[in-house]
Amino acid sequence: MPEFSLRGKVSFPDNSRVGPTRIFDYVSPDRTRAWRVKEAHIWPITVRANTEDDEGKCTYQFALFTDDGSDIAWNDLMDPTENRSFAWTTWNGYLRNNGTDDFIQAEVDALAWFLIDPDTMIVKELWIGGNSTTESEESPVREWGYMITLEEIKVSPSQSVFQQIKGMGQDLT
Repeated sequence: MPEFSLRGKVSFPDNSRVGPTRIFDYVSPDRTRAWRVKEAHIWPITVRANTEDDEGKCTYQFALFTDDGSDIAWNDLMDPTENRSFAWTTWNGYLRNNGTDDFIQAEVDALAWFLIDPDTMIVKELWIGGNSTTESEESPVREWGYMITLEEIKVSPSQSVFQQIKGMGQDLT
């Protein structure tokens, strides 16, 4: 089946959250098309920003969703029982000051890979959201780049409807 990639960026201040932001929306009466996320990556574009600190730690968390998850609580972004989310990653790093400008440096790898639930199919929408926590007093706006590789798959209309219901913002409690 054909593959294609989505590339873009999201921006948000340190010590806050972003979105979720819709990055794909399939609108068609054809209920036999779906997409599976094969790979997803995110990385900091804005590594230099004024934080007013000499050094510290920072963590950024991101998730992919099949529906708008803007009502998800801060600490629930990484919760695998949230039926709208299906892929998660964390990027950890250090805040550093080189004397003229502050920067962030990855703790392990500058490119974060998402853990992806392979049982999720995108039949309508794909969203990305995130949050961050830093030891900085200032909260500069940072841009984060992403690339998501999708594989198109054929599904039955009933599978498509089931996946859409499964991925909608339901209260399952």
